Amino acid sequence: MLKYIQGLSKAGIFAATLAVVAPAPAPAPVKPYAVYHDGADLVFSPEISGAKRMASFGPWNFGERLAEDKPLDKRLNMYVLVPGGQYHSTARPEYDHTRLVNKYTVDGKAREWDIYWCFVLDPAVTTDLRSERELLITAQQRFHPADLFDIVDVPANTALEEKLGIATYADLKRFRRKDGTLPRILILPAHFAVRGKAQKPEVLPSAN
Repeated sequence: MLKYIQGLSKAGIFAATLAVVAPAPAPAPVKPYAVYHDGADLVFSPEISGAKRMASFGPWNFGERLAEDKPLDKRLNMYVLVPGGQYHSTARPEYDHTRLVNKYTVDGKAREWDIYWCFVLDPAVTTDLRSERELLITAQQRFHPADLFDIVDVPANTALEEKLGIATYADLKRFRRKDGTLPRILILPAHFAVRGKAQKPEVLPSAN
């Protein structure tokens, strides 16, 4: 019996050693995904090394986070419009969103992209915006909240609480003007960036 127990102990030690030296499984790759540019469909292909953590929003990943998280003038922009109709999760609809970019890459080289949250505050913003111009024009517009307006009436209320800690209507005070108006869409840097290409579908390599 002693020899049997000793044998089990050695087997356990051997298994534990294998667990230590065995390489960790590689993270699931982020596949190319759809984005809009001036109303046209583009495909964004993130550059993945497997060594960095992901830039994520709910159940979705945008790509690997770059070391410098502050927005830089040299970078291009990717806007995440919340809510939006392009990406939908039946299980987590509070993360439904649309992705837009301000440029597309024509030389085949990967570029760095700052990501911006675009939170819809005005319930009347029902159009699924598909260009930077539409987005910025709408964000510059203001609206007067109704008398009984509350945080639950804000279309992006769940994302606002998660990303900015805005849990009540009073928390929006810093974005209100003296006339009581709020921006129809609130655009703020997400403080992470990714690297990749935004290309027209026809320029992508064939899968055959």
